[in-house]
Amino acid sequence: MIRREFQEYLDKLDLRSNEIEDYWILYDRIFEPNSPLTYKQKANLLLFELRKMKLN
Repeated sequence: MIRREFQEYLDKLDLRSNEIEDYWILYDRIFEPNSPLTYKQKANLLLFELRKMKLN
């Protein structure tokens, strides 16, 4: 998921600003440069973490 797609996803969630910051911190942590993960692994990890955040 590229940044633009992630921003569109966040816009649909209708979150408070502090929640949005938490989502972007998560995104940046997963998609950090020089990560040993493949793009598919990063995307799956992001989806897994987003589901956990949504349940809380």
